[in-house]
Amino acid sequence: MATDMVTSPVTKRGRLIMGIGCGLITSIIRLWGGYPEGVSYSILIMNALTPLIDRYTQPVRFGGATK
Repeated sequence: MATDMVTSPVTKRGRLIMGIGCGLITSIIRLWGGYPEGVSYSILIMNALTPLIDRYTQPVRFGGATK
C-alpha cells in the first residue's frame, strides 16, 4: 500500500522521507499506542502528507527561478 503509484511521492527524496515517516509512525504507534495495527495508520497518515512532501522536494528546473 505504501508503494501505490497514486499516493506515493514522485521524487527519490520524497520516497525516502515517506519511508522514514512510515517507519517512525509505526514504531510510535506500536510502542506507545493502543492500536494493534500501526502499519495501516502510518501509511494513511503519510499518504495524507504526500502532497506536502511533493511540494517541498520538487527539484528546481535548470534556469528556473526559485519560489
